Amino acid sequence: MKSIYKILFAGFLFTGMFTSCFDAFLEERVYDFISPNNFYKTEADAEAAVNAIYSRLVSAEDGDISFHRAALMIGEYPAECSSAQASTVPYRLAFQDYTWTANTDGIEFVWKFFYQVIFRANITIEKIPGIKDGDPARIKQLEGEARFVRGLAYLYLIRLFDNIPLTTSSEQNDQNLPNMGTSDDVFAQIIEDFQFAESALPVSHSGKDVGRATKGAAQTFLAKTYLTMAGYPWNKTENYASAASKCEEIIKSGTYGLDPNYGINFKEAGEHNREYIFDAEFHQNLNGSNWVNMSSIRDQNVCGMAGWSSFGGTMNFYEDMLALNPGDKRLATNIILSFKDTQTGEIKVWGEDFDLNKGMVHTWKYTDPDETGVGDQNSNLNYHFTRYSDVLLMHSEAVNNAGSGGTYDKYYGINLVRERAGLEGLAGLDKDAFNKALIWERVVELCFEGHLWYDYKRMNCMEERVALKGINIGTNKKYYVYPIPVNELGRNINLEQHPLWK
Repeated sequence: MKSIYKILFAGFLFTGMFTSCFDAFLEERVYDFISPNNFYKTEADAEAAVNAIYSRLVSAEDGDISFHRAALMIGEYPAECSSAQASTVPYRLAFQDYTWTANTDGIEFVWKFFYQVIFRANITIEKIPGIKDGDPARIKQLEGEARFVRGLAYLYLIRLFDNIPLTTSSEQNDQNLPNMGTSDDVFAQIIEDFQFAESALPVSHSGKDVGRATKGAAQTFLAKTYLTMAGYPWNKTENYASAASKCEEIIKSGTYGLDPNYGINFKEAGEHNREYIFDAEFHQNLNGSNWVNMSSIRDQNVCGMAGWSSFGGTMNFYEDMLALNPGDKRLATNIILSFKDTQTGEIKVWGEDFDLNKGMVHTWKYTDPDETGVGDQNSNLNYHFTRYSDVLLMHSEAVNNAGSGGTYDKYYGINLVRERAGLEGLAGLDKDAFNKALIWERVVELCFEGHLWYDYKRMNCMEERVALKGINIGTNKKYYVYPIPVNELGRNINLEQHPLWK
């Protein structure tokens, strides 16, 4: 199911294709003398190029300049439910504690990672339309996949930094591009890329192609783009209706549904079920993930991977789930209350057999004792960029804030998510009360999946949410955005620091 990542194209494919836009971080190791001028000739070449873009999403070749390190952590450690636990890595603690600055190296890692993805996509999108040797429909589909990933990378960047350089051409890669006054153009490009992907991609894939982007994935992130534009700080509220409409298209398509078992979404056996929309596809001995190592319990035999206790939950989240969501079936997945020792078969109970003072809150998400990946940093478990419950909750948020919807009211999506968790549906809430219920539902449903800092920002509720884990971020909104890394400012004379971070 993950065979689209089984061939390492990235090194040779991009040799000599582009030079650095901001510094040498875009340089690739030399494997061959292939260049853009003699490579992009056939459909197979186009597929290899697109696979190389996908491979960067899951590659750990640059250590923390990867998605399943800094680029995932930047959206997750700041959440009320999340903790760096035993980690001593400074940037992770800064994300957790809201103490980051323009000198925090983890922010630079994220900047570099997403622009690496974009530049790989740019050269591919430029060259694919000129390929004549192959099936035109397949070639257009491959262009759609490249555009999807580029749109995804830009969506992450603009949500993180507000003001970012926009480049869609390999010819721009040596220029000092500006970042101020670009937001409208960046959003327009994101929308154009997702709309192209929506028109070019199939509803689903089979066989070796399972894991590639689909029409539904493009629609989902298009809806998320509209919702982002409608929320803080852009406040283009007319886009709530567009987000609601796009989510309704996804719902009505019948392609997706909630699995009755919430926990199966985080097991290898449940990957690519009806709830799946788009993942980072990890595969042991090629692009194995270390997210299991990060979240698994140190010195305990929870699964086949060594545990580092470097990522997990917070006590306030555990207590809030007990107090606000009694009987919630998601508790047993979100938090490890007990586990079966994989070596002895003994049942170990939190607070009795391990972590006696309950000083750390551990999660089952991305910890699967039955997965086939083995060895340190070699997990097969995918990372969910999004799944269907996210669509349902986005629909509810969009309809509530638009003031009206189409076929489904604002309770439709959120109540499906709650009913799956064994909770009663909501009713009779005004706009503000509904938004408060909605953000809590997103915390419980999507905890540890990299969504929540972006949600806090969009819904303009960061101060309230992070206060739940004892952090006061003040009132000047600086933590609603990440600063441009100081090293990038030094490399590009046309970059300007965000006003909140000057």
